[in-house]
Parts: sequence; structure tokens; C-alpha cells
Amino acid sequence: MRTVDVAIIGGGVIGWGVAYHVLKLSPTLRVTVIDKQPSFAMGSTARAAGGVRAQFGTAVNVDMSLRSITFFEEFERELGTNIGFRQHGYLFVTATQDGADYLERVGELQRRRGVPSRTFSVDEVRARAPFLNCDDLTGAAFSPTDGYLDPYAVCQGFEKGARSLGASAVYGTAAIGSESGSVSLDDGGRLGAGQIVLAAGHWSGELAQKLGIEVPIAPQKHQLAMTEPVSGLPENLPMIVDLDTSFHFRPEGQGLLIGYDDPDARQPHADVPPYFDFGFLERLAPVALHRLPLAARLRFDYKRSWAGYYAETPDHHAVIGRCGDIVVATGFGGHGIMHSPAAGLSVAEILVKGEPSTLDLFSLRPQRFAEQDLVPEPMVI
Repeated sequence: MRTVDVAIIGGGVIGWGVAYHVLKLSPTLRVTVIDKQPSFAMGSTARAAGGVRAQFGTAVNVDMSLRSITFFEEFERELGTNIGFRQHGYLFVTATQDGADYLERVGELQRRRGVPSRTFSVDEVRARAPFLNCDDLTGAAFSPTDGYLDPYAVCQGFEKGARSLGASAVYGTAAIGSESGSVSLDDGGRLGAGQIVLAAGHWSGELAQKLGIEVPIAPQKHQLAMTEPVSGLPENLPMIVDLDTSFHFRPEGQGLLIGYDDPDARQPHADVPPYFDFGFLERLAPVALHRLPLAARLRFDYKRSWAGYYAETPDHHAVIGRCGDIVVATGFGGHGIMHSPAAGLSVAEILVKGEPSTLDLFSLRPQRFAEQDLVPEPMVI
């Protein structure tokens, strides 16, 4: 039986981000990533929208984002991979007074922690997004260092960087349990491991039970519709989010990538392949047409539209920390790409030093669910 110091279950952006940061902290460790897919980033990672923002409603998510944004800004220099990071900002809009008050309140939290966010007037919204229906808006908020990037490229960069430092991978073989300091594989083999990391995204809930722990992860399907080219889009168009409906869109190539939190599309089983549901566009239409009138003229590119899974927790926060003999790094709920550098570093610190030292992640500990000590993240798209 081959033995490694760290076995990471999950070959997506979190798993490879952990592998890279572990070897940066402790280059002599033997690190292996295990994934049932034939290569890296074949689960939810490559199906993400690629948004990156520090405009959150809780301190821990703001801090995770700030750390990660700094890393993304230096990603190509550090890892040699161009991730296409465009810091055109996130623009949140609302048509309710409660929403406007909320954006002001969380904006104060963000600014105290170093986020350069500020409220926008309706005139400023019109100037930044002239095609948006602003007639009913009561408030808006914008942060210029937010943006979007290529999720696959991020994972590719971490994978390449980790391998250059000595990491290895076991692809095409699923982890099905653990015992006596080893990971059991579905091909009948075992991999000895000094420490085991669970970073399997939306599969983590079911896999956690096989590893002898409980982590409340629920797969939640989200869909993204890609339009054909749209003429006249501003070059610096931000990610735009309607806070009231979760309708959001950003530029992708010459078109728009459009999303919406569609409850009818959610599926409860992690092993059901995500597929794009064409009924999604019918459910999206009323919301999109109201906030983005030009949607009436848009043509959708169905072949380039897709679906993926969020790994959701009851409080919409990730789970990072030790749970029994397993170190957990999962449940990012659509924030895995944007938080992967901070998560990778923090888990590496747990593995190498015993606890995270760069960020205070107490509120993300796995035990919070049993303790009923939950602080929900309200700013979820």
C-alpha cells in the first residue's frame, strides 16, 4: 500500500488549491489528490460563473474574499497561468427600501474590513449600465476590485503549480471510505495517508458519511444561459446583480452570461448529472425583461449554456476545519472559485501548523452545526 502525508479527496479548485498551498508551506510533504473523474476540474469547478467579489454580509466571507483577490491579482506571476481576471466590479441594485438599507449596512461592514465598496446613486447606475431599467431602483452598491475570471484556468494553475512542487494525482478512482489511516478506493485499493482532506464539493455530504463524519452539504443546481453576441456593450461592464431576485449577468466574450436562483431547477441527488433545463429561460424571462429590457432582443446560445451544482450548507458558509480524523474544506455554495486561494492557504495551515493562522475561521468550523451556532450569509446569489 502506497502511503502519503496528505490525501486530498476532490480534484477541483479547492482540492488543488489546498495541494499547492500545502507544498508551499512544507515542500517535503507527499501530497496526492484523488478524484473519480479522469482529470482535474471536471465537477462543479469548470461549471462556475467565475465571479469574484468582496461584497458579502459577514466578516469571514469578506476576509476570505480580500485575501483571495490579492492572490488572484498576482496569480499569473506566481503560477504562470493567465486566469483572465477582469476587475470591472460588481454592481448590486435593489428596488426596495429594505434592500437599500441593507446595502448601506453591509457596505459599512465591508469598508471597515478594507473593501473599497460604496453606494451608487441611480444616475451612477445609469452611467455604468445604460441599458438597465433603473426606474424603480431605490439603492445600489459597487466595488471596483470585484470582477470575474476563468474558473478552469484557476484550477489548472493550482494543479500545475502543485505538481511542479511534487504533488501527484489518482484520477478515475473514487474514494469510498477511510480506516486506520488510509483511504479506501472503489477499485479495491487503499492509499495510506497521514492526514485526509475532504474537498469534494457537492459530493461531500454523501462522502462524509462514508468517511465516518457528518457534514450537512446539499447539492443545489444552478444554471447559466449564454447569449449570442450583443452589440454596444460597455468595455468595463461589471457583474450586475439584482439583489431582490438574484438575477445577474456579466460579459462573456461578445455576449452575456446570465444567471438566476431558480428554485424549480434544484435537484437533491449529487450523482444526477447537471443538465441545462430549457424551461429555465421561461422562468427567467419575467425577471430578466423587467431589469434588462434588451433581453427581449437577445438570442440564446443553447450549446454554450450549462448547469452546475452549488455545495450548500444551512447557513450559506463554507465548512473548514477538523471533523474527527478528517480535515474538511467544502460547502462553499457558489463561492469556491472566489475563495479558493484563502481556503487553500487556511487548510494548508491546519495540516502543517495545526490551525489556521492567517484568517480567523472559527465561524466556519464543522462543529457549529451540532452546536447550533450558525450565522447566515445573507448576500447569496
